[in-house]
Amino acid sequence: MKKRLLFCFIAFALLVMPLAACSPKESELESAVLSLDWVPNTNHTGFYVALDKGWYEEEGIDLEIQIPSDPSAALKQVGAGNTEFGVSFEEEVTVARSNDIPVVSIAAIIQHNSSAFAALASSGIKSAADFEGKTYASYSLPIEAPILEGLMACEGADASKVEFVDVGFDAYPALVGGQVDLAWIFLGWDGIQAQLDGVELVTVPLYGDCLPDYYTPVIISGESTIADNPDLVERFMRATARGYEYAIENPEEAAGILLKYSPETDTELAKASQAWLSPRYQDDATSWGIQDPGKWSTFADWMYDNGLLAKAIDPDAAFTNEFLPE
Repeated sequence: MKKRLLFCFIAFALLVMPLAACSPKESELESAVLSLDWVPNTNHTGFYVALDKGWYEEEGIDLEIQIPSDPSAALKQVGAGNTEFGVSFEEEVTVARSNDIPVVSIAAIIQHNSSAFAALASSGIKSAADFEGKTYASYSLPIEAPILEGLMACEGADASKVEFVDVGFDAYPALVGGQVDLAWIFLGWDGIQAQLDGVELVTVPLYGDCLPDYYTPVIISGESTIADNPDLVERFMRATARGYEYAIENPEEAAGILLKYSPETDTELAKASQAWLSPRYQDDATSWGIQDPGKWSTFADWMYDNGLLAKAIDPDAAFTNEFLPE
């Protein structure tokens, strides 16, 4: 009897061992960190979908998503190779490279700039020509003045006649609270919030004829990470692309996954924002995440011409499509 039990135990062990060998152990996963630019929102849904579906694990990655207390520090950490991946913006990447911070954009999360200047409909503002003499909720970013100047110049207006009011990151509350006349908002978040609140806005989009289009936000990695571990970057992007492609096709479910990882987010806002944003992730591009060299070149030239860069950059070195799935 003992011999029979021993034989059965050995046979069972031999049967189970190959199955166990096929399942990746947690200790075998490669650790990586993704640093967000802000609190979790629908710009980030694809990451959380891929995380929830186990697609990073399938690629052998134990991914930690961090929310930095200082969003600007994330870019420096990625550039130094201390953090493998991050979320940033084309304008930030361009400025960083002009200051010799070696960050590279590896995918565009959204194909076109979906931000806009907004005013209450009751203000009487109809276009950028009406910005003169108004107050603007400033984030204290260098790019704000040239952007305003570009929009207003198209309408023959003088941007020096706009009063900047520093409000930190509370631009939308400052606008609806009547502290300012104008605010720069993200249409897919603040714009949706306004609709839900019953606040009627007039918006002047940045994406148009007066200003060059640019990618905001983007996924970044450091030159050292790309050089030392290109396989990790490729696997990370393969899982991430799956996440965003799934969010494009399944916005309601994707919003639910985001809320699972960010339960403090307003449910109605997340669902409405995701419905608005999902078709805009890829938009008119041939595939999600792809970046156009001409867009990087044109915007880098615009930033340099407007005195926003310490020195001109090589735009082709600032981004790559190399790690996007074919």
